[in-house]
Amino acid sequence: MRYRYTAAIALLAWVTACIPYTVGSTARPVRVGDHSTTMSTFVMPSFGRLDSTRSLSNIAVDFERRWGVDSRSDVGVRITSGSGMVVNYKRLLTRPDVRADIAIMSGAGFINMGQHAHFELTLLASRHDGSRASGSARDSVMRPMFVPYGGLRVMQVAPLAEGAVKDQPTIGGFLGLRFGSTDFGLSPEIGVFYDHSALDVRKRNVVVVPAISAHGDRMVQLIRELLGMGGGILFTR
Repeated sequence: MRYRYTAAIALLAWVTACIPYTVGSTARPVRVGDHSTTMSTFVMPSFGRLDSTRSLSNIAVDFERRWGVDSRSDVGVRITSGSGMVVNYKRLLTRPDVRADIAIMSGAGFINMGQHAHFELTLLASRHDGSRASGSARDSVMRPMFVPYGGLRVMQVAPLAEGAVKDQPTIGGFLGLRFGSTDFGLSPEIGVFYDHSALDVRKRNVVVVPAISAHGDRMVQLIRELLGMGGGILFTR
C-alpha cells in the first residue's frame, strides 16, 4: 500500500508539473549559427499535502536549446519537466558598446501534459561579457565568464482541457550568476514570485525558488551521468 501511495504521489507530481520559474540565461543572445544547451534544476513549490502540517514539493528539471537568429536575437525551445514545451524569443534592446545588456523575452507553449496553455514575458539584464566584441565564435564559447544577471518575469496559464484548474498570473523577479563558459558552465539562481496556489495546497502566495542551471552539452551530459537522471526527487517540508 505504501508503494502504491508513493507511486500515486510521484504521478501527481509529474502530471501537475509546474510552470518554468527558472530563466537560466543572460540577456546576451546566442551567436548566429551557434546553439546552446541548458539543463535547469529547481525546487517546485508545494503541489500537494501529506497532512495538515507537511506539504509535498518536487525537484523539477527543464531542458532548453537555443539557436542564434541574428546579431540581436535568438530563439529557444524548452521541455518543461517532461510534461510540456515552451517556445520563446529573446531580443537584445541595448547596443553592443554598453556595460550592461538588456533584453526582452516572450514565450508561449503548453504544460501539464497539454492541460494548460502557458504564456510568459521576461525582462532580462546582465553584465556585458564582451563575447561579441572580438575573437572567433569558438573563442567566445571557451572563454571563462563571470556574469551576474537578473530581471522580472510574468507567467500565466490558461486551461485547455475540460476540468483543468484556472489560475492567477505569477509575477516575480530573479537573480543569478553565470560562471564558466557557454560550453561548460553553471548558473545558480534564485527567484521570488507571487504565485497563488490554484489547488489551495500552500498557505503563502509568495514562493522562493532556488535553482541551478548547467550550460553546454558536455556539462549537461556530466550532470546527467552523475545523477543518473532518475525520476523527480520528492521531499516534504
